[in-house]
Formats: sequence, C-alpha cells, structure tokens
Amino acid sequence: MTGTITRRSARFRGDAVIDFTDDDLPAPAAGEVRLRVDVCALCGSDKRLLASGSPVVPGHEIAGTVVATGEGAQLPTGTRCIVYIPVFCGGCDQCRRGRTNRCLQLRELIGWQRDGGFADVVDVPERCALPVPDDIPQDVAVLGLDTVGTAAHGLRLALRTQDEQPRRLLVVGCGPLGLGVVAVARALGIESVDAFDPHPGRLALAGRLGAGTRVDLDPENQYDVTVEVSGAAPARDAAQRVVVPGGAVLALGESNEPYTMPATPRWRRTDCFTVRSFYFPLAEVEGNWDLLRRCGPDLRDVLAHPLTLPELARAFDRFVAGDLLKPYIVSGASA
Repeated sequence: MTGTITRRSARFRGDAVIDFTDDDLPAPAAGEVRLRVDVCALCGSDKRLLASGSPVVPGHEIAGTVVATGEGAQLPTGTRCIVYIPVFCGGCDQCRRGRTNRCLQLRELIGWQRDGGFADVVDVPERCALPVPDDIPQDVAVLGLDTVGTAAHGLRLALRTQDEQPRRLLVVGCGPLGLGVVAVARALGIESVDAFDPHPGRLALAGRLGAGTRVDLDPENQYDVTVEVSGAAPARDAAQRVVVPGGAVLALGESNEPYTMPATPRWRRTDCFTVRSFYFPLAEVEGNWDLLRRCGPDLRDVLAHPLTLPELARAFDRFVAGDLLKPYIVSGASA
C-alpha cells in the first residue's frame, strides 16, 4: 500500500463524549504493519479514558488482519494477528530474556499513548503483531490478550509461590477478567475454583464456567490462593481475610485507591504472599494459545456481544450501565 488512505476512528473527548473523525493516514512507517481491525473489545480500563478524554484513538484489545506493511516488515498481507499492547524495545535485559511485559524502556501502550483499535485500521510495530494460529477464530483470539493472557500470567506467578498445586482458589469479582481467571484456573487443573461477586448475574456466569459460587466470605483461612479482580476496597479486604497462612493473594484489580494491607493481629501473623502482575510476556504466548483452545470458545460465548464501530457510544452506555459484560466492536468482515 502506497500513498494515503482515509481512516475512520473514534475520538474520546471526555465526559463520555465520543465522536468520529476521518483522517488521512500515510503509508505504514518502517518496521510497522497496518491491520484491518476485525475485533476491538471494550475493557473496564477504557472507562477512564471515556471520562477524561484521550489524545489518541483508544482501544487496546485488538485482533486484526495485515493489509499493508512498512519498509522492512515481513508479515505477509492477510496474516491474522492480535496486538500486544506494550511497545517493548526488544533489546534490554528483560526483553532479551523473553520478559517483554517488563521492558526497561517501556514508554508506550497501544491504545493509551499511541493510536489503538477503535478505528477501521491501526498501525502497530511488527513486533507487537502476534500471528494467530489457523484453528483459533479472531473473536476467540482477542481473549488471549487481557482476559486470558493477563489472567494466566498472574496465576502462573501466584502458583510459583506455592509448594504444591493449590486445592482451593477463590476469584473475587466476576467481570471479564475475573471470569477469565475462573476459566484459566480450571484449565490449569486447580481442584476447586470458587467465585464471589455481589452481582447475581455475574456470579451465575462464573457458575456456567464451572466455578462454585459463594455468597458469604466472612470466615477466615479458607483458600490457598485468592485472586482479587475488582479493585474495590471491600473485595481486597475479603481476599486478604480468606487466604490461608502460606497462601497467596493475587491482586489483579485496578482502581485509583491505594492498595493497603490491614493492620490487624491476624494479618500480621499470616505468612503469605502478595502478588501483583502486569500483562504477559511473549514467552508465554504459545502456552496461552493452548489455554484458549481449551477455554476460549466458552468464554467468548459467556462474555461477548458484537457491535459495529458506529455503535461504539451506545456500546459504552450499556457497558457502563452493566447491561453488557464484554462488547466487541467488529468490522463488517467479522460481523
């Protein structure tokens, strides 16, 4: 592809205002590929940009197809990819060891500091375009990013703290990431996976994915691993309270509130690990494809609701209201 094309993209102006622009886009830069956006899923973190506005096109859970390449890029046109959002350097010590999510030179996240996927096309560094296996459809592959990739990486870190496979694991918060944790924990063979959420409908979805459903988290010392996914202070308190001595609390939930540990005698006397993780490294991608083959289709069927780019504002209205759990913005080719 040479010359310019016109790209249709969403702009977040702040205060929940979304409008659309048609922008001239030059040929892809050297080392970059242009993707037709097949799927861009909404994420809870996008709500922050909806409120504050964004100088770039948001959208960071992207599956697309290569339609053009810049100088030096080798991916063939037609390659289906998911987009790895950390624009890692590839040369630092962490990157050379395959720990690209810990890049020491990380300055940009796609959809946050550079244009993302709420558009009909997006340009990304070729190293951030991860080819999708032929047997995994795009609407499942996109779950390999935040929903399964982040969940699996966090669980792998937490499980490393334990001398043996946990017998009991609890997920606190059954949004998309929490449901991803449920599905991945079961795929990893954890014997008993329970879930808690104050929203009965979301708790029922965890049950559909095979979790036991809990409505009472008052007793202490119940679970070998607890995974807090909401970021809410009461959920964090519950996750810390019910972990057994020697267990692990995995903090995946995000909020603007500081993460605190209770200054109680019980907590001070509890031998345990607190684990925080960010995204996943490229070294885990092959393992994540295997997890997606096992749990991805069921997760998609529980979570996804497809809409088109012109419906983005309505999708966010319903997403913020809690009517939709995981809206997918899909292209005409994927609808």
